[in-house]
Amino acid sequence: MFNLVRDDFDENSDDILNSINKMLEKNRKDKEAKEDNEEESKGE
Repeated sequence: MFNLVRDDFDENSDDILNSINKMLEKNRKDKEAKEDNEEESKGE
């Protein structure tokens, strides 16, 4: 029984980690885009 629960958790943990990585990557790209827009505004 414990192995089944553990296996399910292992499978879910990959999905959770992938989701977290995607969110972090999106936040990083959004932050970079915002900084780029601010720099362009200052340059004008």
